[in-house]
Amino acid sequence: MNEEEIYEFDLNGYIVLRDLIPHADVARMNELLDQDQAGEFPHSFQFLKLDPIFMDLMAHPRTLKVMRTIIGDWLRLDHTYGLQMTNETEVRENLHGGLRTDQGEHQYQWAFNQMWNGLIVIMYALEDINPGDGGLICVPGSHKSNLNTYKPPVDSHLVANPSFKAGDMLIFTEALVHGTTRWKGANRRRALLYKYSPGYSTWGKSEQLDQYLDLAQNDLQRDLLRPPYVGQRTPLDFPEA
Repeated sequence: MNEEEIYEFDLNGYIVLRDLIPHADVARMNELLDQDQAGEFPHSFQFLKLDPIFMDLMAHPRTLKVMRTIIGDWLRLDHTYGLQMTNETEVRENLHGGLRTDQGEHQYQWAFNQMWNGLIVIMYALEDINPGDGGLICVPGSHKSNLNTYKPPVDSHLVANPSFKAGDMLIFTEALVHGTTRWKGANRRRALLYKYSPGYSTWGKSEQLDQYLDLAQNDLQRDLLRPPYVGQRTPLDFPEA
């Protein structure tokens, strides 16, 4: 991340980086998901086992370069899932999360001239999300709020609904107050979420990642699937972006 991107992430608690996934790969991922769902349209779904393209995305060099800035050299994959909606999908509109929630795991602070984070979400759009479509909402800057007992209503002027195109990557800290609002767009919403943690931390059950070890194609992917620990943990061998 350059200085401008770091400033934006520190200011808002989220940032959108454009054109990370090539259009051909977006089309391939949508094709694989359509085949797997076979006419069904679950709101939440798993995808990592479907094809090596999803494991490759887990270890995308550009993604890991950004995660190195946000989390540091000792990071791991925590869990993944997909989300999709249409304008007929029933959803409980909500805002949740925030600084020091979930036993303090959702954290954000700036010390020693760098940021320190807990769980980080990367959301890859597989369909365009246009202004006013709905879906993800958040309260920019709330990852540094000093009042965690209050959350604004979802229609507050404080709430943002980020828009981004298929292939873009949106990154946010779980310390950011965020949630979901009803999907109003004419097209479907479909996004893949990869969540990363510091190497010592886990939000999900780390043994759930064991099922993916046989799918790992190299040491980098295997290292990302390691369980959390501190002693004798080695940093990732980061690829060139």
